[in-house]
Amino acid sequence: MHLLASLTSPYARKLRAVAGELALDLPVVPTAPMENPPALVAANPLRKVPALILGDGTSLIDSPVIAGYLLAQVPDQRLMPSHGMVHWRMRSFEALTDGILDAAVGLVFGRAAQLDAATVPSLQRAIVAIDLAVKALVAAHAGVGHDSFGYHDICTVVALDYLDFRHPGIDWRAQPGLVALHARHADRPSLVATRPPTG
Repeated sequence: MHLLASLTSPYARKLRAVAGELALDLPVVPTAPMENPPALVAANPLRKVPALILGDGTSLIDSPVIAGYLLAQVPDQRLMPSHGMVHWRMRSFEALTDGILDAAVGLVFGRAAQLDAATVPSLQRAIVAIDLAVKALVAAHAGVGHDSFGYHDICTVVALDYLDFRHPGIDWRAQPGLVALHARHADRPSLVATRPPTG
């Protein structure tokens, strides 16, 4: 299997970090979705990355689906329980952090289109969503009830790093609990190896 992905995609970074934690071989084929490469169009008619190409040539799309598939490849993995309430709290946590990413990516596209975030309702809503979700992350971590490093930690570091990468003016460090959590996990090899390229 291999992953069609942009190296700056936070959704793909999350999957690459999961693969690293699980010691799965997951080659990445750098893919620029805005160029509509045939391999991506064939794998995902939505023309979005990441897309996972399986050994039989079929594909899985959408990062939560792909993450679930990768986790299922290692039955004794400890990143996320396969059942029970902790599983569902982690999946809800995944949705919260993906919502931060969705809003942040929307702001990137708005900026590229030279839209004024102060006057475009959808962009204003995205800014508020990021602020509220970032404030909710600390409580969400407490609600997961998973003491060791887990999938929810990967999701958090990836989301916070993406804010730094694309929106350095968003001050998530106003939340001391997030600063401590980020400092605790950001230098794990799986997260260091998947940081977006700079320059």
